[in-house]
Amino acid sequence: MKHDVCALAELDDGRLVEAEAGGVKLLLSRDGDAVNAVGASCPHKGAALKDGVRVGNRVICPWHHAMFDLASGDHLEPPGHKCLARFAASAENGRVTVEVPEGVGEHRPEVEPDARRRGGDAVFLIVGAGAAGFACAEELAKGGFDGRIVLISPEAEPPYDRTDLSKTYLNGKWPDDKLPMASPGELEALGIETVVGVVERVDADRREVRFADGRTMGFAKCFVAPGSDAARLKLPNADLPNVLTLRSHADGRRVKAAVDAANHVVVIGAGFIGLEAASQLAGMGKRVSVVAKDRLPFARQFGEAVAGQIARRHADEGVALHCRAEVESLKAEGGRVVAVKLKSGQEIETDLVLVSIGAAPRTELVDPDAGKGLEVDALLAFRPDVHLGGDIAAVPVPGQPKPLRIEHWRVAEQHGRQAARAMLGQAEPFRSVPFFWSGQYDRISYVGHATSTDEVHIAGDLDGGSYTAFYVERGRVTAALGRGEDDRTPALHAVMLADPTPARERLESVGWDPARLIDR
Repeated sequence: MKHDVCALAELDDGRLVEAEAGGVKLLLSRDGDAVNAVGASCPHKGAALKDGVRVGNRVICPWHHAMFDLASGDHLEPPGHKCLARFAASAENGRVTVEVPEGVGEHRPEVEPDARRRGGDAVFLIVGAGAAGFACAEELAKGGFDGRIVLISPEAEPPYDRTDLSKTYLNGKWPDDKLPMASPGELEALGIETVVGVVERVDADRREVRFADGRTMGFAKCFVAPGSDAARLKLPNADLPNVLTLRSHADGRRVKAAVDAANHVVVIGAGFIGLEAASQLAGMGKRVSVVAKDRLPFARQFGEAVAGQIARRHADEGVALHCRAEVESLKAEGGRVVAVKLKSGQEIETDLVLVSIGAAPRTELVDPDAGKGLEVDALLAFRPDVHLGGDIAAVPVPGQPKPLRIEHWRVAEQHGRQAARAMLGQAEPFRSVPFFWSGQYDRISYVGHATSTDEVHIAGDLDGGSYTAFYVERGRVTAALGRGEDDRTPALHAVMLADPTPARERLESVGWDPARLIDR
């Protein structure tokens, strides 16, 4: 059925307009004489794409920077695992009409199961079923691979969104049944096989994967993205039942169960997972103390001013930050830790200890002597027909002088897509812009990657929590952090698609408003 949805003039000047027809929300745009209509919300978490940033015939989601084609609805950049549905639209007599078939929603699958090619003999193994691994499997199916796609995971459950564990899972806002990115039935329908097992070694020369239980599997090509283990606290009593980490879904269940009976939680470590968990727990009315080695959490990454704002927000929410502090011991009674003693002599009573002191990338699967990261080329190749991604891979990034190992969920998904295309012989050199977000009472967005900042220019209201901090290195803007209504990172992301490190003078010339630099 055709619906009259808006005046054609409303779409002038590159504007994005949301309308509703047949019970479906539509995102409308104009491309010359053509009118486009696609689903209006981001499949990842439901952001209204009308509030996103248009760059050419693409739109960047305002929340987590997923990217979609406005004409086809195709999902161009993660996060998320669906495309926007496309609707036939036309313009007549100055009005826009859209045809919305009955029963069609806003989204459609990345690849329809019926379109999955089958029958080939080649085996492509994927070690790791996290963000990178699942993205690779899905992209192989979408890219026309007709052989066996085998996804290997140490966890007996389908791929799930690990980022929700520290952001929205502990407080119950995101339940267990919403964590999976695909159900077992959906994986099976796409011909993606799942194998549960702990991989001990990927032997590139023998083209096989060896499991801890002695099994082996051969491959024609392999993508290795096993992620990381949570770093452990090496102190007596660190193995007691109320000393926990938060890395896996199983970890999340344990922490969630323990939190219910806890009044005071001590978080050891002030990285993203630790402070995200702290914000959830504080919002649940728990007493929360955070032990941080640095003078201010994130000061080295984001500068003193931004770090100070983040710390003040935690303090305002009742979190006690113990900075420049290190744990000396864990005091136990009755088989449980009852206090955390700092090297200063201070003791912090607690019911639960959450250890968040970093991650240990599983590089030993590929090279026992590798350390934290293994360098790959712009096609993510480590050896012929063996590609690496996610936490273990140091990858060339446009605008950066050397390969970077970036432990971010969205970057891992980008790696998975890139590896799949390379395995299919379809890839161009990796050129994606890094982006991540953190949930600490509200969203903190970070685009690009800064290493040795010369200047931090802050636009907006830092004290009010609505601002963007631009990081400048040698006269180039290499990254930005945004928070609140004055988060300008989606627009800077759009600029970085063409110019990964725009000159400081360009941003200054437009009042540090990157939206004015976008060629629409």
